[in-house]
Amino acid sequence: MFIDKINVSKEEISIFKKTNTMKIRKIIAVGGSPGTGKTTLFRKFMESHTWEKVEPKKMLPALYCKELDLYVLGKYEDGETFAGTDRLSMAVQPIAQCFVTETTSNILFEGDRIFNQSFLEFAMNLPEVDLQVVFLKAPKTILEQRYKDRGSDQSEQFLRGRETKYSNLLSNFELMHYITEFNNTNLEEQGKVLSFLEKQLIQ
Repeated sequence: MFIDKINVSKEEISIFKKTNTMKIRKIIAVGGSPGTGKTTLFRKFMESHTWEKVEPKKMLPALYCKELDLYVLGKYEDGETFAGTDRLSMAVQPIAQCFVTETTSNILFEGDRIFNQSFLEFAMNLPEVDLQVVFLKAPKTILEQRYKDRGSDQSEQFLRGRETKYSNLLSNFELMHYITEFNNTNLEEQGKVLSFLEKQLIQ
């Protein structure tokens, strides 16, 4: 009835909605204690798509997938145990924040360099962004076996520090709404995480 009074057609309203709908992009951050399978998960995810090595900002290498309009931040070289943002400079966070602010593309990352409270709260407050924080989990016995299998030389102190860090993030009241937790101990559970990532990026 209101439409008739102001002589606006349904077709005109449809056009208005399309031209005034902002793109909601995804920022997906994947974290978890060392050995929870973050890098293995990312390598598996990347098998399903075509990637181009890029450097959208100096000191910020990434892989870009045109199909998903997606940047995966960090380095992923064949045969390397540690990859992702863990391969980047300790000073990379301000650079990453600048890029994430400027781009309209989707963002996916894992690794300690920028998976922290300050970066996640920064991303949470960006306009027109759907932030998803994924936590991977595995029992301590499996984590210890994975450390041995990859010849990890990370100290007990370092590992305890990571556990404390992730425990604090999980209890962060402001971030709770954005967090999804997954067990990642076998291929079936890995498949569930991969399915979640794909669904988020094709919505």
